[in-house]
Amino acid sequence: MTEGRSLILAWWRDRVDYRWLVSVLGYHGALGWVKIMLGAGGAVMCLVTALSMMSNIGPRNAFFEAGCWLIVIMTATWALRWWALPWPGRVESLLWCAGADIAITFGALAAENRLYGALVATLMTVPGMYVGAFHGQRLLAAHVAWSLLSVIALVVLLMRDGPAQVGSASGDLRLGIAIILIAVSLNVVGLPTAQFCRWVWRLNAIEDPLTMLLNRRGLDYHLWRYLGPDQRDTVYVASLDLDRFKLVNDTFGHLFGDEVLRHTADRLRTTVAADAIVARTGGEEFVVVGYLGDADPRAVAEQLRNAIESMPDLPVTITASVGLVTMATSRTRHPAAEQHALRHSDIAMYRAKHMGGNTIAIAEATEDDSNAARVY
Repeated sequence: MTEGRSLILAWWRDRVDYRWLVSVLGYHGALGWVKIMLGAGGAVMCLVTALSMMSNIGPRNAFFEAGCWLIVIMTATWALRWWALPWPGRVESLLWCAGADIAITFGALAAENRLYGALVATLMTVPGMYVGAFHGQRLLAAHVAWSLLSVIALVVLLMRDGPAQVGSASGDLRLGIAIILIAVSLNVVGLPTAQFCRWVWRLNAIEDPLTMLLNRRGLDYHLWRYLGPDQRDTVYVASLDLDRFKLVNDTFGHLFGDEVLRHTADRLRTTVAADAIVARTGGEEFVVVGYLGDADPRAVAEQLRNAIESMPDLPVTITASVGLVTMATSRTRHPAAEQHALRHSDIAMYRAKHMGGNTIAIAEATEDDSNAARVY
């Protein structure tokens, strides 16, 4: 039970990298297809609103009619925007989601027939799916709260208006409430559950099963928190490679080699600060990312090197070559800053390895220096 609570807490605290999620779609060639489908969703919403206005259960009065025409324009713009323009930034995306939520609630309240209004409320699931996929659980919670308030308002109106507004039979009132409960189950129960499951699957995809550290994909996903444009402290990126690890495997066997890798992962976890990233990026290669603070880069690299060399409970001493690079505070960050930092730390690590191993090398990287690092 405690483990389950910890997992839920980790899910809630996890921050979503909108940019990374969009880039993954682009990498797999799915961006265009998703844009077409999102635009089609807007076109369908536009058509639904227009048909509703022309029916005998259209807007209740002139105010709602004007609002519905605004929704028609907005949903048509949404469709054209997705079809004709590049993928929106995070802020624009959120504004469209908020607009969609408000529009659906307005449309549900505007309908002359409350039963139809309850049916419209089920459409809240559509923007909720988008929010859950691209903006994460916290903003999904805001969508769920809005959905809940909307359906509560609809229930109050249904109870107030009674069968006279809903239909001739009292069963229609019960049917309206049933439809609203469907909307609640979809938005309040279904969407968070689906988003949580996707998060667990993503967590499994970005973790190394042997050491339970992040893998290379996980490192790329979380690196933006340290090297993004909002970064306000000097960051270090350290690459570590266990020295002569093939000889360890050949001498003691691969099972022992796996044990060494697990020991190394545990040692790095306990050595670095709680907010640092530790990842296993290859067979015996690790990367550590953290804030430098007032520490000296050499002292940080030496601490990592010594942590490996002094690992207890092993029949042989394991050493590592450590390359470390620092990235200074910047209000504007080069789009490839993450890859520059990883490349420079890797260059420094190989420099340490060429020096005989069990040593450190420090590199200096700049945002526009993408070819090499100055190693000293």
